[in-house]
Amino acid sequence: MQELKSPQRTKKRESDLNQRLFPFEIVHINEPANNMAFFHWHEYMELSYVKEGRGLYEIEDKKFEVERGDIVVINNIERHRVTYNPKQPLYETVLHFAPSLIWSKENSYFDHTYLELFLYSGAGFNNRLKLEPEIQPKISVIIDEIVEEYLARRQYYELMIKSKLLTLITHLIRSCGIKSSSQDEYLYRKKNIERLEEILKYINANFFEDVALGSIAQRFFMSPAYFSDFFKKNIGINFSDYLTRSRITESIRLLNENRLNTTEIAFTVGFKNLPSFYAAFKRIAGKNPGQYRKSLRSKQTK
Repeated sequence: MQELKSPQRTKKRESDLNQRLFPFEIVHINEPANNMAFFHWHEYMELSYVKEGRGLYEIEDKKFEVERGDIVVINNIERHRVTYNPKQPLYETVLHFAPSLIWSKENSYFDHTYLELFLYSGAGFNNRLKLEPEIQPKISVIIDEIVEEYLARRQYYELMIKSKLLTLITHLIRSCGIKSSSQDEYLYRKKNIERLEEILKYINANFFEDVALGSIAQRFFMSPAYFSDFFKKNIGINFSDYLTRSRITESIRLLNENRLNTTEIAFTVGFKNLPSFYAAFKRIAGKNPGQYRKSLRSKQTK
């Protein structure tokens, strides 16, 4: 399959999904998938079921083709995009949901197992799940039932969707041979999640300040080397990249508000000088702030 050539831009997909009372949505039910020119990431889980066509998924540094019957799972920090030949559109049903829908830190060890599908990193694991022929019809039926409940929205449809989603994930865990964590592993990961929540809460509240690796490590009673390793292992990107992404995400929001000039925005979100702001913005958003603001104006005039 011929790969589509396009610039590797990156942006965060904004959504209020995690703040909704029922943090679940379905996209691309009866229309082709987005043919993405840039990478993106989001703060929710994604499960995509390919119904027709072929496409190329890129998730972080992994590339793989998908075809009818494949399932792709993506967690809430993985940069990704999907492309395909427009003459042969890719049709897929895409489920988005917050991790809290299937597990929260107050829930049991058994509920945590549902997240293994999105967090597992054992040997040979791939985001693309190749289903055995005998399981494919069952998976297709469950997904169709989830879509039907989502569209009809009858009384208690949320409970029905959650029940079917957990059934779907259980079948997928069994199918791809993921081993559940031991009780000790679960308690260790739960402790890490609670620790990470506090770290991310602090970063998100203070990214506009001079948040140095040494100072934040000290705040959470770690050495800089241990903190750096802990952050990368559990988040998937290093501390400085996460901090920069947070600042650029806020700068994009401020550019959309159109109240501050570029220099004011750069210093507001925590950059010490304009060159570093411009370099980071272009690396993450794919264009410099001036070009981004110009594209906003052109959209507003259409």
